[in-house]
Amino acid sequence: MNALGYDSRSFRRTRTRSLIQLGGLIEKAELLETFQISLGTDLQKDPDQKEPVAALFKGLLVLNELANSNDTNLSLWARQGLEKLKKSKL
Repeated sequence: MNALGYDSRSFRRTRTRSLIQLGGLIEKAELLETFQISLGTDLQKDPDQKEPVAALFKGLLVLNELANSNDTNLSLWARQGLEKLKKSKL
């Protein structure tokens, strides 16, 4: 933390901002609709959200395995992702 020049408060703020941005990417990728996850509910307390959240989590674990495999070209994924992001801003 200190090696990056952050104190604990600014680190927490930066971390929170990153987590919010990651949530925005999940929404932009339309994963909320795919997994039928409702915004505005407490995902940990709402029993109706337990299975959809667990399914999304498993999907993210599979994505992590795929990204770490030797057959995956992350540079290609990055280029393709940037193209999609540019198109989605229109």
